[in-house]
Amino acid sequence: MPAVHHKLLLEDALQDSPQTRSLLSVFEEDAGMLTDYTNQLLQSMQRVYGAQSEMGLATEQLSRQLIDYEKKNFALGKGDEEVVLTLKSFAKTVGELNSLHSELAHQMADSMVFPLIQFREKDLTEISTLKEIFSIATDEHEAAMVKYSRLPKKKENEKVKSDLVKEVAYTRRKQHSASLQYYCALNALQYRKRVAMLEPMLGYTQAQVLTTIWVTTH
Repeated sequence: MPAVHHKLLLEDALQDSPQTRSLLSVFEEDAGMLTDYTNQLLQSMQRVYGAQSEMGLATEQLSRQLIDYEKKNFALGKGDEEVVLTLKSFAKTVGELNSLHSELAHQMADSMVFPLIQFREKDLTEISTLKEIFSIATDEHEAAMVKYSRLPKKKENEKVKSDLVKEVAYTRRKQHSASLQYYCALNALQYRKRVAMLEPMLGYTQAQVLTTIWVTTH
């Protein structure tokens, strides 16, 4: 689909024209696709984070196992002093790697995974909520219009007509308010998604750099 270089004009929210509804459907489709993509991207990032965390746990266990060799007191272990010293040296190196993996996992959680979760829970959830509110308000207004249009034009119905006019006006104001909030959120999402897509990978890169610095200073 070609890029749509438009935004939802707030002044069009009151008119609710076919053109506005058509453009709105494009924004809604885009938001839906973005939600699906964000969920998939988050799963991939959580998998990377999980693998990094597992590396930390695995290297920690390996380091302990290397040290435990000396504690086994093998009956035929005489002359194993060199092996013990070598394994201790390896254990120290693996322990340093464990610190690296653990710190990197911590940085990934803060700089890569968390920002995307925040975007999904805050911005995308807001869009979903406002869409539902807008849909309900639209249905209520259309229902009020239908009731008004079906009212027989008789003098004795003036009181009912007056009440329906008030109901139509109220539901229209309610729909207008809901559409303004919804349109603003959809417009803002087009800008926020650019930051939301880039921030986690910038965080991932930053995590690599900060972890390297952390290792060299500890």
